[in-house]
Parts: sequence; structure tokens; C-alpha cells
Amino acid sequence: MRNKNAKERYVEILSFLHFARYMTFTTDGDDFRNKVLRDKIDVSVVLDMECVDMFNACVD
Repeated sequence: MRNKNAKERYVEILSFLHFARYMTFTTDGDDFRNKVLRDKIDVSVVLDMECVDMFNACVD
């Protein structure tokens, strides 16, 4: 960030489930890996909002 007064904020604009079959690995214990079939993926679309005081930048 350029300005110390800037704040970051994420705004979620869309959230949905995407249905697709895929394989993933899960750990069970120390070194055991289990192959698991999943059916859905959680999808979240967000905007990274950065609010900056432009008045002080224009005055300099």
C-alpha cells in the first residue's frame, strides 16, 4: 500500500456451488493419504476494495 491511511476490504459479489466430480487426497493420521471422490466445489467471487484518501495525494 502506498498510503498508510488505506484500508483493504473484500466484498463478496457472488457465491455458488459448482457440481463436478473430482478426486482429492485427505490425510488420516501422520503419513496416510486417502483418495476421496468429491461432487461439488464452493465458489466465491470477491472484489478487493482498496479505499485511499485521494485528497492528500492531490494536494502534494
